[in-house]
Amino acid sequence: MQARYQYGNLTVRKRKKGPNVWQFRWIESGRLKSLLIGTVEKLPTQADAQRAVEHLRIKINAQNPQQQFHDVTVAALIERFMTDYASKHCRKHTQKGYRGLFENHIKPRWGTEFVHNVESLAVGDWLDAYPHSRQVKSHIRTLFHILFQAALRWKMVEQNPISLVRQSQRRLKTPRALTPVEFKALLAVLREPFKTMVITIACLGLRVCELLALQWGDIDFGNLTVEIQRSIVSGEINPTKTEASESSLPLDPDLAEALLQHRARVVYSGVSDFVFAGATGKPPWKDSILADHLKPAATKAGIGNIGWHTFRHTYSTLLHSLGATPAVQKELLRHADIRTTLDIYTHAVSDEKREAACKLAQTLWKM
Repeated sequence: MQARYQYGNLTVRKRKKGPNVWQFRWIESGRLKSLLIGTVEKLPTQADAQRAVEHLRIKINAQNPQQQFHDVTVAALIERFMTDYASKHCRKHTQKGYRGLFENHIKPRWGTEFVHNVESLAVGDWLDAYPHSRQVKSHIRTLFHILFQAALRWKMVEQNPISLVRQSQRRLKTPRALTPVEFKALLAVLREPFKTMVITIACLGLRVCELLALQWGDIDFGNLTVEIQRSIVSGEINPTKTEASESSLPLDPDLAEALLQHRARVVYSGVSDFVFAGATGKPPWKDSILADHLKPAATKAGIGNIGWHTFRHTYSTLLHSLGATPAVQKELLRHADIRTTLDIYTHAVSDEKREAACKLAQTLWKM
């Protein structure tokens, strides 16, 4: 006998202390289940409570063949996505970013729309007219696509309508890259430890999340290598951004000497200590360093505005100008699409990578 679609039972439960609450009841494996949805202050009408419980109703009926005959809103799909997918597969920082895009951009326009009514043309027209930057709209389109991929896996839709939506990801401005002269001018006005910090991130081409997560045990001064194996975002330590990002990099001898001098000056110098630890031993906040030290130094040096990614882009630009092969560039930058590059070019050997990295450090910093 085919199971009936469960709407569940939504009622107000009175409490002696505090506001009354909405209670949702349903049957699971022959047993009565219940869950408190929220207070009547937060959800003043039954319609509000029904919207809040919609994602749970979808989950309860996920294996029910009749599910396909019941409409699901985008808002309910978002709640199931955040509960069943993002909470298990995404970092906390990523979850926070997803929630912000959903609440501030997608839900206000599409939250009450039924999933099966979302069409490519309508989404494309909305994004074209949406008064935000190209970068923001690109992030919205990408997340909307991820959301409907989940709906596809959960058999809520037969195809992903966002696949046909086109949104340019091309930058309106070319990222800033410093010349060796500008880089040396910046170093001249920076005090320690920020000077060594900038030399390290620029000469290794690191992301700032990787720089601040670097520990002394990651550096092999004998073999002149650095292991990149973790990152830090908003105080949370995680693996690197992608699998390709976790790699061993050659360490220029002069950079190794600068790091040894830095180690002799700091309090936290143990194997498991962070190379650029703050006063508490934990990594400092990147935004504070940028605002309080790097940007003022750049202004003083007369080189204009800079950001953390300026140094990685400088690294990439110089690698290219110094004649490093595409394979060497991809391996040193540790891009996620490295396998595609290596299908075309010969795999770069360690000696080639070391020569390119040392040549860059000499050009950028020492010459």
